[in-house]
Amino acid sequence: MPADPLLLLVVAGGALLGATASGLAGFAFAATTLGLYAHFLPHTAVSPLIVAASLTVQLIVMPMIWRRLDWRAALPFLLGGVCGVPFGAALLAVLSADTFRHFAGALLVLYAGSVLLTGRLPALRFESRLADAAVGFGGGVLGGFAGLSGVLPTIWCSLRRWPKDRQRSVFQLFNTTMHTVTLTTYAVQGRLTAEVGGLFLAALPAVGLGAWLGFTLYRRIDDKAFARILLVLLGVSGLGLLAPLAGELLG
Repeated sequence: MPADPLLLLVVAGGALLGATASGLAGFAFAATTLGLYAHFLPHTAVSPLIVAASLTVQLIVMPMIWRRLDWRAALPFLLGGVCGVPFGAALLAVLSADTFRHFAGALLVLYAGSVLLTGRLPALRFESRLADAAVGFGGGVLGGFAGLSGVLPTIWCSLRRWPKDRQRSVFQLFNTTMHTVTLTTYAVQGRLTAEVGGLFLAALPAVGLGAWLGFTLYRRIDDKAFARILLVLLGVSGLGLLAPLAGELLG
């Protein structure tokens, strides 16, 4: 575990925020914590820590929604995502993670901000399992690259206007699978170091508390409130990804 009190506070505080968001929405651990962790933690530990903690949230919540899981709706996303994860993990050695995060952050802020300002979500009125698989593939790439597997499925399911339980079912199954595949890939690549293990142990109590808080909130909201919360979390996620860039410009 980290000996620096400030580092311990950052790890635990970020984990509490990320786990609460993920427990509530079924995603957003990575996007909530990435900007904070990337600023304070060694870059080699950021993605493995985020994926491990986010997977823990999914596993904590899974028994609470087991009867609501819609495997049929989630299957195309899962098949596409499993194919996408290795591509994302391979990109870590090729592309600049910072450039990608800034681009993704800007898109999230523009999307969430425009929908919140207009007060209306665009709607997709067609069913396409091939399109679902393509979205899953993109989510797998983002998950393998930066732990952001839930962003594309979240936007896609929101546009489909699915009820909150169906959306949550897809997020839960998809993110659990993607994080498991990603963590396995990291293990094969030798990225799960003792340093990552120590940081994960420091985050674990906050992860458990945040998962419980988030899911408690989830059970108290309706479909309309859930849709708005997803938009707000997407916008906050985008701002979190852009925060390091703003710091560089102001510095």
